[in-house]
Amino acid sequence: MIRGKFHAPWEGMQNRRGLTIIELVVVMIILGIMVLIAIPNIGRWLPRYRLRSAARDVASNMQLSRLGAIKDNREWALLFDVNGQSYSIITDKGPDGIWGTPDDTQERVVNLSDYTNVSFGDNGHGPAPGGGPVDDGVTFVNDRAEFNPGGTSTAGTVYLQNNRNDAMAIRVDSSTGIIRVWTWDSSWKRI
Repeated sequence: MIRGKFHAPWEGMQNRRGLTIIELVVVMIILGIMVLIAIPNIGRWLPRYRLRSAARDVASNMQLSRLGAIKDNREWALLFDVNGQSYSIITDKGPDGIWGTPDDTQERVVNLSDYTNVSFGDNGHGPAPGGGPVDDGVTFVNDRAEFNPGGTSTAGTVYLQNNRNDAMAIRVDSSTGIIRVWTWDSSWKRI
């Protein structure tokens, strides 16, 4: 037989304390104030994030085309449709040997409308270093970046802008095929 004092489960709970309704209301008010402070900052940050995301995707798709051309030992291209605000990755010219015709093998189409308020252009900031005249936002000849099996490309720049006066430029160097990204921050800066 076990001897000793028996303790009921509720004994000793007098010292424990939960949240009172007043403490809970104070916490909710503090969280509400923090959310109200954060919302305007998100509104300023989001357009730039979308622009950076679109520029990163253009640069990544250029790199994909460059590496695909090297791997497949044939030309790949990005065809930019400035009026349609989109671009296509083409992996083969097709039997006619001409870029941009229905018999091309298309890897994918990217629509700038997916990035909300991002379009081709430079918001009037002018060309990035080595970028050439901006015009419609794409300086590649025939709005086409062609990558050959040696990894080099036609030279050109793609300019992207948003509705907040931000701009980015993605440039391909013809002699090396190196892809560089520039951003506008009171002047063009390479990132």
